[in-house]
Amino acid sequence: MIRIEGSHFKDEHGRTMMVRGVNLGGSSKVPFNPNGATYICDGFFDHRKVSFVGRPFPLDEADEHFTRLREWGFTFLRFLVTWEAIEHTGPGIY
Repeated sequence: MIRIEGSHFKDEHGRTMMVRGVNLGGSSKVPFNPNGATYICDGFFDHRKVSFVGRPFPLDEADEHFTRLREWGFTFLRFLVTWEAIEHTGPGIY
């Protein structure tokens, strides 16, 4: 169990944790479908038909990416999430 004590993360033994992390996928900020590249105007404003599934990478590749990050020594991930990804069909619709 991890807890916050002052400005530190503490483990179950009360030791201060040193986390080493990265942001997981800046591509998460734009839809996968339609192509979220900001230079493409077609469909860009039709928020009811966008999908973020496949961001930051396809689900079937997740184990490969997480294993690589762990092997590189990362212990912490910051997921970038936009409201558009959560409520893409409208406010309060999930």
